[in-house]
Amino acid sequence: MYIAVGGLSNDDDINEYVKTVARKITPETFVGEIIILPILGNDSRVECINPKYITDIALINEHQTLMKTLNDELQNQIKELKA
Repeated sequence: MYIAVGGLSNDDDINEYVKTVARKITPETFVGEIIILPILGNDSRVECINPKYITDIALINEHQTLMKTLNDELQNQIKELKA
């Protein structure tokens, strides 16, 4: 998901807004991954990267590991930008 944050002026406001949107759109029973990227401007949109449901446990574990790595790297990049 690309969430427009063009009207927000600082990182804390953007972070809170993205978290608020995520809580509103993610059902409690959701099983899957959602990547939310803040973008400048007013053009929020949703894109489906791979709609195929994965049932093989090895693929699920691999996917979870890759998503954790991606999340960790994104968090590191955010910290570096704030420094």
